[in-house]
Amino acid sequence: MNQKEMADALARREEAVLEHLKARYGPYIRKIAFGILHSEADTEEVENDVYLKLWRESEKELPSDLKLALSIYTRQLAIDRLRTVSAKRRGSREYELALDELSDVVEDPKNGDPADRLALKEAMSSFLQSLSKRDRQLFVCRYWYAMSIRECTDAFELKESAVKTALHRLRMKLKAHLEKEGIPL
Repeated sequence: MNQKEMADALARREEAVLEHLKARYGPYIRKIAFGILHSEADTEEVENDVYLKLWRESEKELPSDLKLALSIYTRQLAIDRLRTVSAKRRGSREYELALDELSDVVEDPKNGDPADRLALKEAMSSFLQSLSKRDRQLFVCRYWYAMSIRECTDAFELKESAVKTALHRLRMKLKAHLEKEGIPL
């Protein structure tokens, strides 16, 4: 079943589509959630919540890109779960560290008004598009998937100092880009 067929089945409220979604996107959802939570039990719960959220959203209007929507839902729900549990385990620590690294560059978008959040979203998108493939992947791995520095060194086959330096330079590029775009820091 392709993405369009799944979207059509969701719109028709066919429960069988959930099994197709789980088979096709389950590993992707679990990878994102586990990267933030570092807990199998919490990851499984978030995965189920993602399918429920998609099911509920299908009553309104379905997103055009299911994979992207599932990615966004997963990240939001995993972060909410992390906050709710307020666990002081490795996963929450990595997420907090990644947020701390970005806090000098950009303020929490939830504190701003919707227009500022939209402007930030557009500026972030254009920033990511301006990066080389490797830099974009490194940035996303650290700040979207909340991968540890160690996981980044393994994934990119770089030394720890190289990863830290690259991330620092990316944050400085982001800061300059946001200032250029007139985004409040």
